[in-house]
Amino acid sequence: MSHKNSSSPEQENNTMKRSLSNTHIQLIALGGTIGTGLFLGVGNSIHLAGPSVILIYGLVGFFLFLLMRALGELILSDLHKNTYIDFISEYLGKSVGSVSGYLYWFSWLTLAMAEVTALGIYFQFWWPKLPSWIPGTITLIILLIINLISAKVFGNLEFSFAIIKIVTIIAFVLLIIYLMLTGGKGEYGPITWSNLIADGGFFARGGKGFLRGFQMVIFSFIGVELIGLTASEAQNPKTTIPKAINQLPIRIILFYVFAIIAILLAIPWDKVATTSSPFVQALEGTGIKNASAIINFVVISAAISATNSFIYSAGRLLFSINYSGHNKVSNFLGKLNHRQLPANSLIISTLIMGLAPLLNLFLGDNAFEFISSVATSMFLLIWSLMIVTHMKYRQKTPTSLLPSYRMPLFPYLDILVLMFFIGMIILLLCLPSYRIPMISALIVFMFLCLIISLVREEKEKDR
Repeated sequence: MSHKNSSSPEQENNTMKRSLSNTHIQLIALGGTIGTGLFLGVGNSIHLAGPSVILIYGLVGFFLFLLMRALGELILSDLHKNTYIDFISEYLGKSVGSVSGYLYWFSWLTLAMAEVTALGIYFQFWWPKLPSWIPGTITLIILLIINLISAKVFGNLEFSFAIIKIVTIIAFVLLIIYLMLTGGKGEYGPITWSNLIADGGFFARGGKGFLRGFQMVIFSFIGVELIGLTASEAQNPKTTIPKAINQLPIRIILFYVFAIIAILLAIPWDKVATTSSPFVQALEGTGIKNASAIINFVVISAAISATNSFIYSAGRLLFSINYSGHNKVSNFLGKLNHRQLPANSLIISTLIMGLAPLLNLFLGDNAFEFISSVATSMFLLIWSLMIVTHMKYRQKTPTSLLPSYRMPLFPYLDILVLMFFIGMIILLLCLPSYRIPMISALIVFMFLCLIISLVREEKEKDR
C-alpha cells in the first residue's frame, strides 16, 4: 500500500488551508467534548441512573478513547484524506463510504438542531416569553459568516469559547469542594459526600436505571472525534493529533466526572432538574448572588461553541462526500472558494440546521430529548463502521507501513469497542423511550443504502 507524499498544483488548489495551530487543535478537541450534553443533558442522565451516572461517564469515556486511538492511527496513515469517510470508502467500498458520509453529515445536522433547540431554553432564563427559535436562528447566521471567513477565525472563536468553559467548570468544582470542606450549606442542605449515596445508594435506580442512563451520556461525548476532522487544516497534524487524543482521558475525568460529582455533592440526585441546567441549579442553591446568571451565560457560550463546531464539521463532510463526484450537485458542493473553504457545503448545511424550530413546533418540550436520541443512534452506527474500517485497514496494511501512533492490542480492543457499540444499539432498541429514535436511524441508514445502490446501478447502465 503506498501513500502520496506530494500533490500537484491542481490538488493544492482544492486542498483546505493548514491554518490551525497546536493550541487551536487542543482547544477544539476540548470544546468538542463539552457542550449541551454536559450542561443540559446531564440532568436527564442523573434522573434516569442516579449517582451511578458517574460510572457510566467513565465507561463511555473509556470506549471512546479507544475509538479515538483507532481513528488517530487511520488519520496519520494518510494525511491527504479530508475526513474519516475517505477511509471508509477506501477500506469498505465507495457505496458504504457514500452511505456513511451522508449519515454522518445528517448526524451532525441533527446535533446542531439539538444545540439550537437548547439555546432557546437557555435564553428563556432571562426572557421567559422569548420565542425559542429566535436565539438559534441569529446564532446560525453569525456562525455561518464566521466559518466563511477562514478556519483560523473559527479556531480563534473556539479557543475563546473553550477557555470560558474550562475556567467555569474548574471554578465550579473548586467552589463546591471549598464549600464542602468548610461545612457550607445550600438550598438543599449540607454540601456533603452523603448526597452521593442518599436515597437509595450509588445504584439508586437499579440495573434498569443504570442502563437507561447510557443514551444521554453517549450524546454528551458526541463531537469527541472532531479532532480528526481538523487534520486536513492542522499545521502539524503528526504532533498535534496524537497529543490531543492522548489527553482525552484527563479531560473526561476533569470535565465530566469531577463536574458531575460536584453537582451531586451540592444537590441530592433526586432533586436535580431535567428541564434546565443542573449547573445553574447547583449555583443557585449555594446562595451566591448572580451566580446562576453567570453560569447561564457560560452554558449559552457552550451551546454556541458546539453549534460552531457542528457547522464546521458538517460543511467539511458534505464537501468530502462530493469531492470526487462528476455530476452538477457534486461539482457545486465539492469545490472550495478562493479562501480554500467549502463555502457552498457550509451554506447548505447551515440552512438545513435552521429547520430546528419546525421540530420544536411539532415536538414541543420533547424536541431536545427526541433529537438527541436520534443523534446518539446515528453516531453509534457511524462509530461501528469506523472501528470496522480500522480493522480492515490493519488487515490490509503491512506492519512496516503502519504509523508510529497505533491502536494498542489489535485486534482485541477493536473487537471490544465494536461489541460495546453493538450492545448499545441493541440496548436502545430494547428500551421503549429510545426505540423509535434508534429505528428511525436504522431506517435512514437503509434508505440511504437503497438510494445510493440505485444511483450506482443507473450509472452502470449509462456506461
